[in-house]
Amino acid sequence: MNIKKISKIIALVFVIGGFVLILGKRAWFPDFYNPIYNGIMAFVSTFLIILPRLIFKPKDSEQEKILDLVQAGALIVLSLSALGGLGLFQLYKFGFQYDKLVHFVASAIFTIAAMKLCQQWYKMSFKKSIILSIIIIFLAGIAWELYEFLADVLFGTQMFGVYGQYIIKDTTWDIIMNCLGIVAAVAGLSIFKNRNTEIK
Repeated sequence: MNIKKISKIIALVFVIGGFVLILGKRAWFPDFYNPIYNGIMAFVSTFLIILPRLIFKPKDSEQEKILDLVQAGALIVLSLSALGGLGLFQLYKFGFQYDKLVHFVASAIFTIAAMKLCQQWYKMSFKKSIILSIIIIFLAGIAWELYEFLADVLFGTQMFGVYGQYIIKDTTWDIIMNCLGIVAAVAGLSIFKNRNTEIK
């Protein structure tokens, strides 16, 4: 099964989940759910799954592979985030900071995806693509924290901090995990590049 088929299946799951959350009775869901907001985000996630192929049109097999990588990364991150919203974020009560895992994985995946896109679509050098990717993903992580704050204010969510508590500590660790994810991605890409160079 290729990434396009997987994307369609997961997008369908998000759409169904969105309708259930929005149209279902409030009593069906745990107290920490915000069904309307979560339902809307399920539809947004569906759009984000298909967005890479709306923006980028591959001209050869190499670009097609990179686009598959980008879409696969989006699927992984959106699925992890959705599972968190459905209950896995509650694992903090048992000492496991699931959201920190998502921050790390998302930053690592999107750093790799951004770097590959810069190289394949815009023909940037390895160094320039790495630098630009670091800047983009770091700023995106900061923007996400601002989004969480605005979502709490505008939609009554409890995304900023740990369900509205420990805001400074949680936000600081979110940014740290973002940075660690970026560093891990850059280190992995650099090692892979060096090994390929040695082989050649």
